[in-house]
Amino acid sequence: MNYKDKSTSYFSNIRYDLVNLLDESQTNLKVMEIGAAYGETLFYIKSKGIASEVVGVDIFEDKENKENYKNLDRFIFDDIERIDFPEYYGYFDLILLPDVLEHLIEPKNVLNKVRKYLKDDGIIIVSMPNIRHYSALKKIFINGDFGYEESGIFDSTHLRFYCRKNIKELLENSGFKTLLEVGAIKNYKGNSITKIINKLTLGIFEEFFSYQYFFKSKKV
Repeated sequence: MNYKDKSTSYFSNIRYDLVNLLDESQTNLKVMEIGAAYGETLFYIKSKGIASEVVGVDIFEDKENKENYKNLDRFIFDDIERIDFPEYYGYFDLILLPDVLEHLIEPKNVLNKVRKYLKDDGIIIVSMPNIRHYSALKKIFINGDFGYEESGIFDSTHLRFYCRKNIKELLENSGFKTLLEVGAIKNYKGNSITKIINKLTLGIFEEFFSYQYFFKSKKV
């Protein structure tokens, strides 16, 4: 997988869509983010008092743009599939996995590892692209094209593809109980034709309109 050729915009953004799933009453959490990029989401939730300690993990270190990295409590540049952190067993209240699992060779193994880092009442928040989105269906079945792209559902670094059902099965088969699942069409705050159609059809076609899915799950 080659992340070196990605543009800096690929790593630069606060994931408000994940932050909005947090319980507003919770503060001073110990948080790890796997796939932390420049650490902007972690830096944001610490600045808001949601987190008291933030640890970022990412497989790629952008040595040419080091100034883009936020000041976290700890930043680890390594492959989560091969590294382990015994010092963090039972340590974190929350672990974020924003569009990460589809990049892994064995995502279930990583989720089993993540469980070890969580406190007994710890939770994870996961986002993953939805291969059932109408744009993917159009690309494959109408255009006959499975070409990879720099980002999105057909990101060239994706190793696996999931529908909503498969994401839920992956998490629950890895020792997590689903607390909340939200399609991107519902999480989207603006107006769009697909959002209007989704409302008019009472969500029947939601899985075709949701570009990705968000899952909030607890350790069991």
